[in-house]
Amino acid sequence: MRPARQVSVDSKRAFDSGFTLLDVRYDAGQTVPRARMLHLVKTRIGLILLSSALTAVLFIGAFEIVASIRYDRWKADFDGSGWFGKITVPSPNPVLMWEYRPYGQYKAIRTNRHGFRDIDYESTAKPDDILRIAFAGDSVTLGMGVSLEDTFVHQFELAANDADPHQRIQALNFAIDGYNAPQIHEMIRTKVLPFAPDKVVYVLCPNDFDLSQSAGKKILYFRKPKSFFLRDMEKVYQKLSGIDYHVYHFDKNKEAVFRNIVAMNDLLAAQGIGFQVVILPVFPESFDDYPLSDMEKEIERFLRANHIQVLALYEAFATSGESPGFYASDIWHPTIEGHRFISRQLLPSVLPEL
Repeated sequence: MRPARQVSVDSKRAFDSGFTLLDVRYDAGQTVPRARMLHLVKTRIGLILLSSALTAVLFIGAFEIVASIRYDRWKADFDGSGWFGKITVPSPNPVLMWEYRPYGQYKAIRTNRHGFRDIDYESTAKPDDILRIAFAGDSVTLGMGVSLEDTFVHQFELAANDADPHQRIQALNFAIDGYNAPQIHEMIRTKVLPFAPDKVVYVLCPNDFDLSQSAGKKILYFRKPKSFFLRDMEKVYQKLSGIDYHVYHFDKNKEAVFRNIVAMNDLLAAQGIGFQVVILPVFPESFDDYPLSDMEKEIERFLRANHIQVLALYEAFATSGESPGFYASDIWHPTIEGHRFISRQLLPSVLPEL
């Protein structure tokens, strides 16, 4: 019978670094069976991996506990800061999460009896001689930073009625700050349809693809993260990857957002209501080398492929001869001049018959 192969102490020295790592020691002249050596190596590696896994589990568990405590404290302070009650209130609709209270006021923003920043319509019923256009969007459409009269929705209504004095036109502003595409879809279904609009215009901003981190922390307030660790790791990855914020969330959530837009179109088409998407750009320091060009072109291609009317406004802004700073107070929110510029672009597209 052939004897089992032995490993001498000289052979051991050849693998000295590995044995030292495993903290195995032998006396001079001692031999170790090869099978035994491999078993020891596998056992020690398994113990190291198990120890590392347990350490990671304990660390993540402790991280979640501490983060949850901090979250509860933050939420209590956020709640007690006067945010509730002035204009924003929790919504009974779990998709919307929050909405505006009737006759609320916060700084220059006042809401009507229906909880929207618009004139106070006594009824949702539409007069027979009115052509009603409903605008749905977020804080940009709301007109954050400008008066109600200076919003592009109000400016659009004025321009439309001037263009055709024989056709009365109402432009209704259904905008809630922080809303993303799924929330806007739900708002159209539950809040806009009772007003019987002839057309709905969804004013899409590039951050509408952020379904978790945007909205001025409102989403965080109403929807506690399932894992604080994974949330923070995603933020770290996003920062280290160098991917633009809007592009990152677009790549992550475009399928969900596109499904909601198609659902908006189908919902309205079933009731004979027109639908259009207006893509607003962001306003970086310069319009040169626009970082969202490919993203916005992909959105536009998708909408056209699904037979959804679309108006993209980047080119109009970029070729206007003015800098982004002329049109916006920050990367998202237009100035008075920006709102007026948007209203001029909207009229021939939203109401081409005028």
